Amino acid sequence: MVARNAAQHLRWTIDSLLSQTLQPQRIIVVDDGSTDGTGRILSDYAARHPALIEVLTLPNRGYDIRRVPSNINMAWRVLAGTDSGSDYFMISGDDCGYPSEYTRLLIKRMRAEPSVVVASGKPSSARIVSAEHSPSGSGRMISCSFWRSVGSRYPEKAGWETWVLYKALEKGYMIKLYEDLCFEHVRPRGAGHQFAYWGAAMYGLGYHSLYAIGRIGKNMMHVTPKAALNMFRGYVQARLGSGDSFISPFEPALRRFVRREQSRRIGKVVRALL
Repeated sequence: MVARNAAQHLRWTIDSLLSQTLQPQRIIVVDDGSTDGTGRILSDYAARHPALIEVLTLPNRGYDIRRVPSNINMAWRVLAGTDSGSDYFMISGDDCGYPSEYTRLLIKRMRAEPSVVVASGKPSSARIVSAEHSPSGSGRMISCSFWRSVGSRYPEKAGWETWVLYKALEKGYMIKLYEDLCFEHVRPRGAGHQFAYWGAAMYGLGYHSLYAIGRIGKNMMHVTPKAALNMFRGYVQARLGSGDSFISPFEPALRRFVRREQSRRIGKVVRALL
């Protein structure tokens, strides 16, 4: 978990993880420079559960969504250095509450279908279930063996959350969102700057241009015009080129796979309309 200024919801989130019928072996939280009491809450939990909860505290450098993948990678390195062979790990937001059976049922389903290497339940606040964001970023369970096969780290660039989904598909695995496994995600998803990064991510991942236009249009209708415009702005900025390493293309083979996969989906929709 990456936490920043999460004091309002953090106890609720951690308590929901501690209340799972399938208990976590470790909980690693990166406190990204919180200034609101988050650090005190985490210190209290770590003191009460020293063998279970570890907190990594970073200095306050202001809010920057771009640090999230590097913070998750940091947590994974700590886990990998002490882990005795876990089969799955889960990424959680700092404002999520999970029903007590969430992790048990999720892992049970993944074990029953070993080709599923990334899966999650559905945030109950999500108005639409988007194939591009499924499984959800928070509440996302990932097979450790698959994770190690792709380098045990997220790329630290726009599109990192979606990258792992397409890497799974590229390697012949499956990804799933189980809509009946709902959890609470309190804060609104997708601030303005996030939509700009999502737009940049579409180009970086090699999205088919028609697919990108469709996503922008969907946000225009279902989110806000401002969100759609930010997404368009981010896409164009990345397409024109940027010296920013966070806004840069992924490897060519993956980008080709993404375009082929999306071309297939577009063709399926067109055939259905005809």
